[in-house]
Amino acid sequence: MQLTQAQIEAYHRDGYVAIPDVFTREEVAVLNKALDEFIVSDRPEIHMQRRGTEAPRLIYAADRYSEAYRRLSLHPRWITPARQLLDSEVYIHQLRINPKAPFDGESFWWHQDYGTWRLEDGMPTSRALMIAIYLNDVDATNGPLMVIPGSHHHGHIDENNPDRNPTGYTVVDIDRPAIEKLAAEHGIRAMTFNAGSVMFMNCNLVHASPENLTPDRRTIVYVNANSVENKITKLVRATHHANRDFTPLVPLADDCLRELA
Repeated sequence: MQLTQAQIEAYHRDGYVAIPDVFTREEVAVLNKALDEFIVSDRPEIHMQRRGTEAPRLIYAADRYSEAYRRLSLHPRWITPARQLLDSEVYIHQLRINPKAPFDGESFWWHQDYGTWRLEDGMPTSRALMIAIYLNDVDATNGPLMVIPGSHHHGHIDENNPDRNPTGYTVVDIDRPAIEKLAAEHGIRAMTFNAGSVMFMNCNLVHASPENLTPDRRTIVYVNANSVENKITKLVRATHHANRDFTPLVPLADDCLRELA
């Protein structure tokens, strides 16, 4: 899958570009079935919510223990566009799943992903992507990802009292006055897309998401892809938080997920 010139221009203008129906319902079902098999596992890569039900907040590095997610991590439908946007070969800095639990899936405050990668991992520049792969239909009711379009043009925004939280990374929330200013200038958009959609997002784009108060799980897979020319310099965090293998990805065949259906 190749991005068009118009899509590339939209990414650079807004800080993101979303493509519907990149993955079929059949392929999404493969990934949801695999998630059901390990979502209740007792693994160090699975971080639980800080309140509410005993449910995962974030699941890291599923490509290491799930064949379906290994294939997703090498899928050409996201690797080819990532190469276009970063103008280089890519590797996965981090793969995480956010399965927002029914009724009380936790929110995420406004932040930039690059803030964490810069502080924790010594990532030299923001030449990296957050790629959101939707495993459920996401609408206004179930905790959609929200972005401030164009906020990536402001570069790195100072964090509000960075502090380490229980999930093992530094919280780099952006304070309310900064969000008020950015929202007044750029507005806020909810990223409501159907299952199978993929959004390619600049890692300096300011984003957040509210709680999921619906009876159904809302799952998005985030493949955080980095340029091989921008590899991290601090090899401190666990490898499921910050990958040490900077080898350029070699895509599998386009039907690699369909084979598991």
